Amino acid sequence: MHAQIEISKGDNEVTEDRIVQSDTTVSRRRFVLQALAGLGGIAAIPPILDRLGMLDQVLAATPDLTQDTINGLVAFIIPGPDAYSVAQGVSTPDRGGIDAGATDQFIHALNLNAAFLPALADTVATLLNQVALGVNPASGTGPFQSPFANLSFPEKVAVFSVLEGSPNFAALRNLISVIPGLLIFIAFSEAAVWDRANRKLTGTPFGWTITGFPGPAEGRADFRGFFENRRKSDA
Repeated sequence: MHAQIEISKGDNEVTEDRIVQSDTTVSRRRFVLQALAGLGGIAAIPPILDRLGMLDQVLAATPDLTQDTINGLVAFIIPGPDAYSVAQGVSTPDRGGIDAGATDQFIHALNLNAAFLPALADTVATLLNQVALGVNPASGTGPFQSPFANLSFPEKVAVFSVLEGSPNFAALRNLISVIPGLLIFIAFSEAAVWDRANRKLTGTPFGWTITGFPGPAEGRADFRGFFENRRKSDA
């Protein structure tokens, strides 16, 4: 049962106080840690959730519900041809965030494999779902388990409008504000195709494809020579 909210409107090496980042996985992890550092401390979140009457829902969140909700979020931020994008009424024929594997990577980035409760991914999912029920009470039923995933695209916009504008969520504003940017960063990174054990890519990253980036190279042919074959300039 959903509790409806009433809406009024590799390893680091530390040397001489420097952190030497040994690979892209550490760099990505450090970026996420820095992004979450502005939340005012993860330990402060449970009391806030308790005051909102949402702590029990967060602790009761199942992996399937959280993944379903984050799928709805990924489709909202980076639509594609997937079922979640189609259901919200905004989709594209090209690969989107879900096809790129952004959901699992975003959940991993939020939780950072940390054994704390409530998990940050569950917290984000519960926030989205509870506000979704306030925006559209009928979202509790639909093709998906998650109320947020059942919303139309404009209704998802309304959810973020409430989260960012309602004084009820002022104490969680830092968490809410980091969600879209962090998701985009994760989706466009190499995380989904990075083999941590062998330290190599297993495929072409989504971000490279959508931006037309050809990948690393020892120089580019585009920058060879001089404009119109000039070898000198007039004084």
